[in-house]
Amino acid sequence: MQWPGGGVVLAVSLDIANAFNSKPWSCIREALRYHRVPTYLRRIVGDYLTDRAVIYPGRNGEWNRREMSCVVPQGSVLGPPLWNIGYNWVLRADLPTGVNVVCYADDTLVLAQGGSYEAAAENMTRGVAIVVERIRQLGLEVALHKSEAMHFHGPRNRPPPGSSAMVGGVSIGVESTLKYLGLVLDGRWNFLEHFRRLAPKLERTGAAFRRLLPNLGGPNASCRRLYAGIVRSMALYGAPVWARGLARLAVHQLNAPQKVVAVRMARGYRTISREAACLLAGLPPWDLEAIVLVRLHEWRAEALCRGETPLPRQVVVQRTDFRHDLMATWRERLSQPRAGHATIAAIRPLFEEWLERRHGVLTFRLTQVLTGHGVFGRFLHRIGREETPGCSHCEDRPEDTAEHTVEVCPAWAEHRRVLVAAIGGGDLSRPALIEAMVRSETEWDAVTTFCEAVMLAKEVAEREKERAAAFLPGRRGRRPGRRGLRRGPRSP
Repeated sequence: MQWPGGGVVLAVSLDIANAFNSKPWSCIREALRYHRVPTYLRRIVGDYLTDRAVIYPGRNGEWNRREMSCVVPQGSVLGPPLWNIGYNWVLRADLPTGVNVVCYADDTLVLAQGGSYEAAAENMTRGVAIVVERIRQLGLEVALHKSEAMHFHGPRNRPPPGSSAMVGGVSIGVESTLKYLGLVLDGRWNFLEHFRRLAPKLERTGAAFRRLLPNLGGPNASCRRLYAGIVRSMALYGAPVWARGLARLAVHQLNAPQKVVAVRMARGYRTISREAACLLAGLPPWDLEAIVLVRLHEWRAEALCRGETPLPRQVVVQRTDFRHDLMATWRERLSQPRAGHATIAAIRPLFEEWLERRHGVLTFRLTQVLTGHGVFGRFLHRIGREETPGCSHCEDRPEDTAEHTVEVCPAWAEHRRVLVAAIGGGDLSRPALIEAMVRSETEWDAVTTFCEAVMLAKEVAEREKERAAAFLPGRRGRRPGRRGLRRGPRSP
């Protein structure tokens, strides 16, 4: 968006007042003749736009009828083509050199280039005047008070403070950002402002997920994937535009809501790391998903430039290839995770098998065992809910971890014997459990049954201990309930 010599580009977004309800039918008929649409089709469209009226009740209870001579009928397949073919008159304007018009439905963006801000502003004033006049000739009106202007510039060509652009005789301040088609554009094309505004929306959606998707009960895995897809669509809207220049801060603003979604899908504690939660839930990082979208968009654009129209089958094959590259990049990124090392180390050797499996769903208590975030002495001690990390089910009170619970603790010997008989072998380490789970649905169910029985018993014992401690003489603080143990503690 910068001038080759290091100049600037001014952009003005024109707002059409009541656009679809004000467009005269005469300009549509004239456009059909200009584009040499066959006579029989013009007659069909003419009949479609003839004898249309609005019938409405009056103040006295009488029905009134108002004949229509304008409006593009909305809600029909024919509506958008009729608007485009009539509004194309604006794009056919003879504009000054360096001025271009971009239209999407009634969203009209005028771009003016120049070697300096003054040159770009002069081009913008002349170009916008022509465009506004063409719009008015269509019988439409520009809402100048709603129009916006901004500048794209290099590091050495910032516009002077208080700059403005003349739009239809009205001075409009030139801002540093502009919202167009749902994207917030900025002068340096880094989209930081876009993600700054998007982040609160994603956070509010994530907060709603905490109520809609409880760890115990609630929607099944398919429904959770559907909800995750909704947030993903919100986050990756416009990815082919911004993915290549995504700044590090913007990536962070994508990561935070994705963690919320991944934790809800995996039914885990909020203290689980984003990397581990995404791997458990099978959600690739959104910044990598954005690269897939931009590569697919570029591939399609190149095919169209060659005069080829990609077939749906070809698009599917190409998307599959790009996703294979995504998975390779994701796996490489997980080789040095920032957190969740034990969980990631257990799953990473079976990375493809874990993500491509067609059986097994994660439960709250299964996720506790796979992550170590749950009713374990070490974890409860770390978050301040236990004075020591020792196991309350062992006499010598060794450190209570997920490994200790599954492999060693004598309190669960009978459950352990049943699990070993179901999955074979005596290795119950976290990697061995993952290997058994992806091997077959039967073994997945056996591991789940073990985790449900053992972790439920640990939850009951922990609640009884907390309840007894709450009534000790001199003990202060609120009486603990089941909320913390079931849903997990809040992240610090």
